[in-house]
Amino acid sequence: MNNIAYKWQTRWEEDKIYESNPNPSKPKFFTTVAFPYPNSPWHIGHGRTYVTGDILARYKRMRGYNVLFPMAFHYTGTPIMAMADAIAKGDKELIETFKDIYEISPDVIPRMSDPLFMANYFKEDIKASMREIGLGIDWRREFTTIDPEFSSFVTWQFHKLQSKGYIVKDTHPVGWCPVHHIPVGMHDTKGDVEPEIGEFVLIYFNSEKGIFPAATLRPETIFGATALWINPSEMYVVASMLGKKMILSEKAAAKLSFQIDDIEIEEKIKGSKLVGLKVENPITGKHIAVLGADFVDVSLGTGVVMSVPAHAPFDYYYSKKTFKNNNIEIIPVITVEGLGNALAKDVVEKNNPKSDEDLKKLTEYVYRTEYNKGVLRSDLGNLIREEYRNELKSLGGLPVPKGRELITNFLISKGLGRKIFEVMNKPVYCRCGTEIVVKILKDQWFLDYSNKEWKELARKSLSKINVIPEESRKDFEFTIEWLEKRACARTRGLGTPLPWDKKWIIESLSDSTIYMAYYTISHKIKQYKLSPSKLTQEFWDYVMLGIGNLEEISEKTGIPSNIIKEFREEFLYWYPLDIRHSGKDLIPNHLTFFIFNHAAIFQENLWPKAIAVNGLVLYEGKKMSKSLRNIIPLRKGLKMYGVDVMRIAVSSTADMGSDVNFSESLVKTVGETLRKMYELFKSLDNYTGDILGFPEKWLLSRIYEITSSTTRHMEALELRDAVNELLFVFSSDLDEYFGMVSAEGREANNKVLREVLTIWLKLITPFAPHLAEEIWHEILKQKTYIVNEGWPEVEGSKMDELTLLEHEYMKRIVEDIRSILNIFKGTPKLIKIYALNDSRYMELLRDAIVANGQMKKFMDIHKPKSREDARILQKIFNESLEIDDKMKKLVTNYNINEVDVLNKLSKYIRRKLNVDILIEPYDEEVKKTYNKEAMPLRPAIIIE
Repeated sequence: MNNIAYKWQTRWEEDKIYESNPNPSKPKFFTTVAFPYPNSPWHIGHGRTYVTGDILARYKRMRGYNVLFPMAFHYTGTPIMAMADAIAKGDKELIETFKDIYEISPDVIPRMSDPLFMANYFKEDIKASMREIGLGIDWRREFTTIDPEFSSFVTWQFHKLQSKGYIVKDTHPVGWCPVHHIPVGMHDTKGDVEPEIGEFVLIYFNSEKGIFPAATLRPETIFGATALWINPSEMYVVASMLGKKMILSEKAAAKLSFQIDDIEIEEKIKGSKLVGLKVENPITGKHIAVLGADFVDVSLGTGVVMSVPAHAPFDYYYSKKTFKNNNIEIIPVITVEGLGNALAKDVVEKNNPKSDEDLKKLTEYVYRTEYNKGVLRSDLGNLIREEYRNELKSLGGLPVPKGRELITNFLISKGLGRKIFEVMNKPVYCRCGTEIVVKILKDQWFLDYSNKEWKELARKSLSKINVIPEESRKDFEFTIEWLEKRACARTRGLGTPLPWDKKWIIESLSDSTIYMAYYTISHKIKQYKLSPSKLTQEFWDYVMLGIGNLEEISEKTGIPSNIIKEFREEFLYWYPLDIRHSGKDLIPNHLTFFIFNHAAIFQENLWPKAIAVNGLVLYEGKKMSKSLRNIIPLRKGLKMYGVDVMRIAVSSTADMGSDVNFSESLVKTVGETLRKMYELFKSLDNYTGDILGFPEKWLLSRIYEITSSTTRHMEALELRDAVNELLFVFSSDLDEYFGMVSAEGREANNKVLREVLTIWLKLITPFAPHLAEEIWHEILKQKTYIVNEGWPEVEGSKMDELTLLEHEYMKRIVEDIRSILNIFKGTPKLIKIYALNDSRYMELLRDAIVANGQMKKFMDIHKPKSREDARILQKIFNESLEIDDKMKKLVTNYNINEVDVLNKLSKYIRRKLNVDILIEPYDEEVKKTYNKEAMPLRPAIIIE
C-alpha cells in the first residue's frame, strides 16, 4: 500500500493540486496546524493533530472551498539550542534515543551539536514525514522563524504591541534556569511543562535563635497554629535576610536568593538541633514548639511549616503520631456548615489514611471545601493578641477567601510577613536538566497579559470563536483569567532581536502568535525576491492593516505599488483564519496567546473563527516515553502499518478531546476493513444482478443516510463518529445487503453496488486519500483526481424512509427472538411469529406517542369501557414511552400492517436465524393456546 501512497503523493505534487491561490468565485477556507520544532524526528503521536487538520482541509476542498493549508518550522528559542548542547556534552540517553529509536546515523549525530545543523536536519526529516503521511500542504509558503523576512514581520508585530502599551518593562516573577540565566517557559522545559508560579505567604515566628519564616498557602489558619514543623534530617541555615536573622532550610535559602537580594548564610545547622525550640505566634502571641517531621519538603517554601491540626490532615495525622497520649491541641478557625469546625481532624478519623498519598487526597478535599464553603469563626477575636484585636475585629464571620486577603495584607503591613513565589507544579526541569526556580526579574520585557483592556479584547474574541470540542472553552476562559505578565525575550536562543533592545531575543512563545497572517504572502515575498530591508513597518502596516498611502510606501520601499496592492489583496482574501488545530496541552500558552495577539493587532472582522484541540496518542494504553522504550517513529510506523491505516488510527479512533489509544489490534482492524473494501471494488464485475428489490432500496437509502450523518460529523469535526459509520457500520451494512440478496437466491445488483461504493469512496477520501485515488483510477477508470471531486450530495428521491424503518423493525424482531433463543433449552425447529393484524392497535400506539408522555391526555381520547380496556391502554401507553425515535417514526408516519411487513421480510429473518419461521395474525385463539399477548410492534413469539 505504501507504493500506492508514494505514487499518488508524487502525482499530486507534480500537478500542484495543493497550491492555493485567491479565487474570488469560490468561498475560501484557511486552516493551519501548529508549526513544529525541528529538534527531533516525529513519532506516531505527532501525527494526530496534523492529520486531523489535513482531513478537514480535504473535506472542505471537496465541499467546494478554495482551501489553503500551509506549513512552516519553528526554530526560535531554546529547545533546539538545549538539544544541541546535550549532544555537545555527550548526553548518553539522547544519543542512544537518536541512534536506537530514530535510527539516525552515528556519523550524523555529532554534527547536531551545531543548533542550525540540527534544526535543518530535522526540518527535512519532519517535512518528509508530512509528505509521507499525505498532508496536502502548499509548500510554496514554507518558512522558518529565523528567516530575516519573517523576522521583519515579528519586529512589526512587537512595535504594534508596544505602541498599544501591551509590552512593558517591569519587575515580575518568572520561571528561571539557574544555569543559563534565562526565563523559562513550556518550550524550554523537559516534557514541555509550563512552570506554574504561585504565591506563598511567609509568617514570621520569633525565637531566641532568630525568626522562623513559615511558608503557607493558608495564612487565615494562623490562629489555629499549635506548632511549627521542620525536617529533622535536613540541613537548615541561620541567614541574614531582609535585614532580619531568619532560620530556613539550606535548599530554600539557595532558591530564595533568586527572589531576595543579599541573603547571607551565617550558620548551618541540622534540623534535629532546632526541634524543641519555642517560637511566638505573631498574631495570637501564643508560644508554640518547633517539631520534627519527615514529611516536610525542604525544597518547598522555606522548609518551615505551620501545624494546624484542625484544618490540615497532615498536621493532625502526624500530631497524633508525635503525641502518643493523643493530647493534641485543636484550635478551630474555620467553620463549614454541616461539617463542623475541625474538618481535618474529622476526615482523618473517618477515613483512617494509610499513606502520604491518602493524606494528600484528604488535604485537597479539606482545602477545597474550606475555601469554597468555609467562614472564619465569629469569636475569632478571642484568639488575637490584644494590640491587634481592634484592627482584626472584622475577620470573624468572613468567607475564607476574604479572610485570607485581609490577614495577608495585615501581616505584610505590620512587617510580620511577606510573599514569596514558588513553582507550584515542581519539579520542572530546564532542557539542560537543571530544576527551574522562580526569579524576580528586574528591568525585563514582558507581554502584559494582565492588562484589563487586553483581557477584555481576548474574552470578546473567544466569545466569537468556535471551540472544538466545546468543553475546552472553559480551559481558555480560565487561562485568560489567570494569565499575568509573561517574559517575552531571552538573552539566549535563536530568533528575532527585540527591536528596541537588541541584546534580547524574542522568545518562542511570543513570535508564534500571529504567524498565520504571514503565510498569506510568504510565497509572494519569495516570488518577487524582496529583500528584508524593503519589508518596513510601513509595508506591513499597509499589507496587514490597510494603513498608509500606497504610492508613498512604494516610493520609500522601492516595491512597485501594484505588487504591494497584490500582497494586501491576497492577505484579505485568506484572512481571517478559519480554524487552527493544536494539541490541548497548548491551551495554557500558544493558543491563548494566539487569541490575545490577534485581538490586539487586527480589526475585529479579521479575528480567528475556530480553534480545534485534540488529546494525545497513547501506545497500547501508555504514554509514549524513552524510558518505556515504546516510541514508534512516525516514518517507521508508516512503513510498518501503511499510510492510510495510520492516518485513520492516529486521528479518528477517539473523540477530539480524548486520547487515542494506538494499538496493534486497532491498526489490524482498520487495515482489514480497508482491505475488505479494496477487494470488493476489485470484484465488482463479478456481480451481474439487475433486480431492484427491497435490499437495493435499503442499501441506497443507507448510503444516503450515511452521507447525511457523515457530513454532519465532518462539520462538527467528530472524526471518530464519521469513521465508525464509514468503516465499521457501512461494512456491516454491506454484509447485510449480501445476506438479503442471498436469502432471495440471486446476485447482487451491479449498478446499485457500483453507485453505493462510489459514494462511499468519496466519503472516505479525506481519511484514506491514497487508497481512494488508487481505486478511483485503477478500478473505476476515472481520469480526474478524486481528492478534487465534489462531496456526495444526498439525493432525497433515493432515500426510502419506509424501507429503512421496515428493516429496522425486522432487526428488532430478530433481536427479540435471539434473546429468547439464548435461554431456550433444546434445538428450535420452528419459530412462530403472531403479529397484530388489527389497525386499531397501531392507531392507539400512534395516539399514545402524540400524547407525548401525558397519560391523562391519552385516556381522555380513549375512555376505557372496562378493566381489560384500561389494562391494554395502559400497556400501549407504557410502550409509547419505551420505543425509540425510529419506531415512533414508523408508527406516526406510515400505516403499516405488521403481518404484511413480516411476510415481506420473512426470507431475511429466516436466513438470519437459520430456523424455519411461520408468520400469522394474532388472535384470541393464540392467546388461549399459548397464554401470550401481542402488542403493536411486539408480536407474540413462540419457539417450538
